[in-house]
Amino acid sequence: MQEKIVLRMKDGSMRKCSTYSHFSAAFTKMKVVTTEGKVESVDLSDLKAIFFVYEFEGNPGYKAGGDFEEASPKAGRIVRVCFQDGEVIRGRVLNLAEGRSGFFLYPADPLDNNRKVFVVRSPGTRVEVEG
Repeated sequence: MQEKIVLRMKDGSMRKCSTYSHFSAAFTKMKVVTTEGKVESVDLSDLKAIFFVYEFEGNPGYKAGGDFEEASPKAGRIVRVCFQDGEVIRGRVLNLAEGRSGFFLYPADPLDNNRKVFVVRSPGTRVEVEG
């Protein structure tokens, strides 16, 4: 199954791609297909996060909320991720996968364009477990 992803690089750049393979927190690289149809290998150490999205366009006017609602994910610990560039994401995490390249976060806002976010572990990224 094809999954639409947005790669957010540590240098601030962004790349829209797709992936056809299962992705695991144990990986250090992943294969992607660019919007031009080129297959590339991406080193996770170059990434801030991988956003698994519903649509590439999203809704530029929509500001995702950090509050949990009736339709929000129910399982997992509530965490707040603070990236080095100032971006903050709040959601639920089933497993912080200590010792792995990162972990999956499921956004609090059920209307968010992000289905899930793979947060790449980095010294500049803070993870705060709530409650």
